[in-house]
Amino acid sequence: MTGGGMMGAAGFDPEALGIAGAGNPDAGARIISPSVKLSESPAVGVHPTFTVIEPAEARAVIGYGDGTIRGIGLVLDGAQPSVLAQIAATPITAAVDIGGAGVLIGTDGGELLRLGGSDIVKLAETGGPWIGEIAVHSGKGLRAFAAAKALTVLDAGGAVVFEAADHPSTVAGLSFSPDGTRVAAAHYGGVSVWKLTEPDHKPVRLDWHGSHTAVSWSPNGQFIVSAMQDKEMHCWRWKDRTGMRMSGYPSKIRAIAWTADGQYVAASGADTVTSWDCSGKGPSGKPPLEFGYVYDGVVRQVAAHPADHVVAGGYSDGTVLIGAIEQETAMIARPASGHAVTGLAWTADGGTLVATDESGAVAVMRILEPVVS
Repeated sequence: MTGGGMMGAAGFDPEALGIAGAGNPDAGARIISPSVKLSESPAVGVHPTFTVIEPAEARAVIGYGDGTIRGIGLVLDGAQPSVLAQIAATPITAAVDIGGAGVLIGTDGGELLRLGGSDIVKLAETGGPWIGEIAVHSGKGLRAFAAAKALTVLDAGGAVVFEAADHPSTVAGLSFSPDGTRVAAAHYGGVSVWKLTEPDHKPVRLDWHGSHTAVSWSPNGQFIVSAMQDKEMHCWRWKDRTGMRMSGYPSKIRAIAWTADGQYVAASGADTVTSWDCSGKGPSGKPPLEFGYVYDGVVRQVAAHPADHVVAGGYSDGTVLIGAIEQETAMIARPASGHAVTGLAWTADGGTLVATDESGAVAVMRILEPVVS
């Protein structure tokens, strides 16, 4: 890995952390570490396609490959998922709508749907290409979606305010700038950054060879990071467009997540949860900070805590770890289930973490004590 390579993982001893019942398949709520209370729903045998938290309804919303949309309330312990809606197409991606109320869903039928309560409303359709990416900027009241090579931005009323159809390849990731004036689109060969107030201008092209499969703008607006098919990430410092390579991952990077202050960006793709320090001039020349145990599993999903320098990592065997980045220590929040984690999401207060795995099970983890000491 450039910048010093991956460091050895911090020592991780479940018994030393007081883990009780690790690997125990019994259902129901139980304390599995001094700091986490876990409750888990049974497997449903269908692969989840997205997992989001809808703050306005205090619930997690999960889409499944058979078109089922389920929700699980996060107020009471031990709640079980219930069916909210059934759609004809397969849900591909989702994002919480403007203001944290409602969920936008993109489908393989080319529809942009909005779930409000248990009602489904169609906001847009492409006439063919599926909608694989969605981004929302609540402050500006904007919704962006991508289908094939085309990018469309809608306002809160559903009117089209921006369109761009000349990307080099299928758009594989979208991210608004923190101020909502620009949107970044990942594709083969790099990232295109569009200024929404100037619909006729040419995009800023951030070029780097290879297929870019995700993109995320740092919350402080200083950096844009993309994940790549070539098992690496690329980072650009926005003010001068300087590019920095972050490589050495053994597996495809499926998820990237920024801490709320924009100092660290975490990624999946290794047998530890890796976080890069983007303070100052960026991650160049800095080795990543890591936590987790080194074993046969690979991190499939990451989610950053909404306030602290804390990241959750979901593994290919179903294990979920929560760790403090600077301390490079972690605790098991969910023991292995035998099924890869497909989604991770924090509530806005950082008090609850929700995970889904390939069996369709939903795990709700209450954080009982601060992770950062």
